[in-house]
Amino acid sequence: MRRLILLCIVICFQSVSGQSLLKLPFGRAWGEDPSGLLQWAEKVKLSVILELPADRPSLQIFTFQQPGGGIPWDRAPDRGKVHSIEARFHEDRLYELTINFEYPGESPDEVRSRFHRLKGKLEAQMGAFRLNGRAQNVADSFLTREESFHYEPAPRVFLLMAYSSVEDKLRDKGEGRYAVIYHNGPFGPPSVGVLPIKE
Repeated sequence: MRRLILLCIVICFQSVSGQSLLKLPFGRAWGEDPSGLLQWAEKVKLSVILELPADRPSLQIFTFQQPGGGIPWDRAPDRGKVHSIEARFHEDRLYELTINFEYPGESPDEVRSRFHRLKGKLEAQMGAFRLNGRAQNVADSFLTREESFHYEPAPRVFLLMAYSSVEDKLRDKGEGRYAVIYHNGPFGPPSVGVLPIKE
């Protein structure tokens, strides 16, 4: 009986930790239905795209965009250049929010510097991030790079930062982009919520 009580306390603590230790931006709350996010998007004048995957009827994917980017986010070092926001709902409950950054015209090195400045700012607010993986590949004069880090305050609850770039070394051109993903597995589909394995 005592073990059962302790197990219940641990489960409740993990649930509370998921809510309180990984706070969502834009005034959102884990488990909310889409109406609040849609009202916010209308207020700040964002375009909305809705996907309803036929093979996963319980899933709704909303993508919010603004022409030219520039959706304001006060946690970003430069307070802008958010290209799009993607929100995923399982059975009308928000379980994942992705913020996509793009910087047209900037070099991959400049974008990567922005990525690490944002990582530093988020680490100052939350705690140290762990390296999730790094990869680099060269093929036909094209250099591709990937880099990701994560912060996991509770089981199946995490914030993942992922950077990627492509550079054409022959023509000296390239572009970089990155994303910040807030994920709360207990609100999502049963098969979702495992961090990518470090290579």
